[in-house]
Amino acid sequence: MTGTHSGKAFYAGLLEALTGVMGSAKGYLNDHGPRVAMLATQLGSELGLNQQQRSELVFGAVLSDMGMVGLAEDAWENPVAELSDEVRARVRQHPQRSEMRAREVPHLESLGPLIRHHHEWWDGSGYPDGFGGEDIPLGAQILRLADTVTALGAPRPQREALGREKILDIVESGIGVEFSPTVANTYLRLMRTGEIPQFTDAAYRHTVLRATEHLLPEEVSPPSTNQLLTIVANLIDAKDPYTGGHSRRVALLAVSVADQLGLEGHIKSALWSVGYLHDLGKLAVPLRVLAKEGKLTDEEFEFIKAHPTDGAEILEGIPTLRHLTTGVRYHHERWDGGGYPEGLSGDRIPLVAQIMAVCDAYDAMTSKRAYRNSVASTSALEEVARERGKQFGPVAADGFLAIPSDIFEGLHGSRPEAFRDIPQRVQTLRHIDPRWFTSEPVHRP
Repeated sequence: MTGTHSGKAFYAGLLEALTGVMGSAKGYLNDHGPRVAMLATQLGSELGLNQQQRSELVFGAVLSDMGMVGLAEDAWENPVAELSDEVRARVRQHPQRSEMRAREVPHLESLGPLIRHHHEWWDGSGYPDGFGGEDIPLGAQILRLADTVTALGAPRPQREALGREKILDIVESGIGVEFSPTVANTYLRLMRTGEIPQFTDAAYRHTVLRATEHLLPEEVSPPSTNQLLTIVANLIDAKDPYTGGHSRRVALLAVSVADQLGLEGHIKSALWSVGYLHDLGKLAVPLRVLAKEGKLTDEEFEFIKAHPTDGAEILEGIPTLRHLTTGVRYHHERWDGGGYPEGLSGDRIPLVAQIMAVCDAYDAMTSKRAYRNSVASTSALEEVARERGKQFGPVAADGFLAIPSDIFEGLHGSRPEAFRDIPQRVQTLRHIDPRWFTSEPVHRP
């Protein structure tokens, strides 16, 4: 596969993967973005948008809700008929957050205005900027209607899905208020003449592939591994308020273990990447479980036990990262066979996962969590030594215990000197910002 084709295939896979990520973080979004994309592109075609503009709608539809991750999971888990003012204020932040996330993805920076303004209303009462009328980009006008009718036609935690006639009534009453008259009347005509086809996964995938052909440059390579890792790690950190920097610290520790064991090349790059991604499946864990201060019930612990498998399945949707699924899937296995998800033991556990297990456990012990305070580094290292050959593989534990003390000392103190030589040690890494490693919890807005 040429660089150009692999790059475009990567972007198609990225959209599918992000759809999976957002769907796992907030289940009702599982296919919301793709459905919005299909309706929006049909409306765009009817309204005379060219292929480039319709391609922007496809990507914009999926990326426009990225900023919702970490904003209102508590409200979705405890549904009420009406959101409180405080929750609404949080939700209103998501267009700017989505815009910021999209601007992190190379070649998609131009989608910023489309994403930012997809909740503006025709009468100027929307958010975030209070744009109205023709000041709202046409693509955002289209997304506003497609987003609303798609949401109305699907069940939500607080209500059942609405029927066709009720949706048509809502659109008609929203003309000139929420919706552009031109966009709304186009939708009503297509609905009444039966010209809007049923959504299918196959049609969506074909539309995504066509969109990549028209939206991306002729010569495009996949983003660097580190760029993608940053995008996904930011989503993970947004969901769990107590893991800010955790993934990046685990990555740093894993590379340090590799140094002690003399591991080079692909395995070191894999360790860095899996460090970032090992908790990807936590996006599927309810916030009430992640943030619970007391002991988990058996039912709640089942959510935790599922996160390695959930994370591995999400990675399957990104062709360039599929090789990392093993490390993600098995990072909670124990040397003595008492771990999860499969109860592997001994050398049946892949070495990458053995290293992840000890690095993850150390950082969890030395970081504050909702249910306990952190412990001192010396105490955590003693625990690693005690669990050598029980929880942790002997080789992985020995490599971990041999890490130079300055790495441990700088890990939670954000000391740049502790990280200075890492870029030379991992080919996929171009820059380390010491602020990434802060141990302070990320406070929810």
